Amino acid sequence: MEPLELIIVLLCVLLGLGRGADLAFATDAATGLCTAGAVWWRYLALGAVVLAAVLAGRSRPLPPEPLRSRRPAAGVLAFAGAVCMLAAGAAQFVLAAGTVSTFVRILLEVACAVWLSNLGRSWLRGDGWKTPAGGLPLAIAGSALFYWNVLMRFMENSSSWHRVQPTAAVWQEMAALLLLAALARTLYLPRSENGRSLHAAALAAFCLCLCWELPRVLLLLAAGFGGGMAAVLPELLSGLALCCIGGMGLACIGQGKAGNN
Repeated sequence: MEPLELIIVLLCVLLGLGRGADLAFATDAATGLCTAGAVWWRYLALGAVVLAAVLAGRSRPLPPEPLRSRRPAAGVLAFAGAVCMLAAGAAQFVLAAGTVSTFVRILLEVACAVWLSNLGRSWLRGDGWKTPAGGLPLAIAGSALFYWNVLMRFMENSSSWHRVQPTAAVWQEMAALLLLAALARTLYLPRSENGRSLHAAALAAFCLCLCWELPRVLLLLAAGFGGGMAAVLPELLSGLALCCIGGMGLACIGQGKAGNN
């Protein structure tokens, strides 16, 4: 990693630690409203770190060759994300109401899980890189899950700017969508501009999907062990899948070297 990338990673980790403290001590668990400090400071910190991550990623191209080689960390995280995605779909099927939107989301979660598992298998192969099975159509179907989630956030969520979590969740879903779409373009439709887009999307996903989401996942896990696991299980599993995708983004670029595509 370049020094600038390391600085961005450190900023993302600090943002996650701050988010954890904010959720634990300055946010009402029942309503999601902030109980101390101005809500705009939360958005300013999040926006500043994400902007820095995107600018740092766009500052140099990432060659596609590292993606077409054995990458154990990225492969393990891709498989973990696939397992969490399948489990989230199963939990929704069992626990959630049988609405059309829930059924569509479950189908997209299955497609995303298959796409992630194919990526993981390609990165973990010991006999050389092979392009993930399923091709570009499966990659598009897997990425579409997060586009669907963005739409449903707007349609189902009565969020406001004063409730940071549901509002920032839209940004998280978009970051995951951009990362998976950039991966698909780089693997199947390599072009000169894809390296910068993938680099920026990977750093943004690490910030939004892992560092920003992990504190909330830990709180959901604590609530589940406190006796309400059935109520939080689908959201917990979806959050874990998001964390895996954010970590996968960083693992994808971790061994990348500057160069021209």
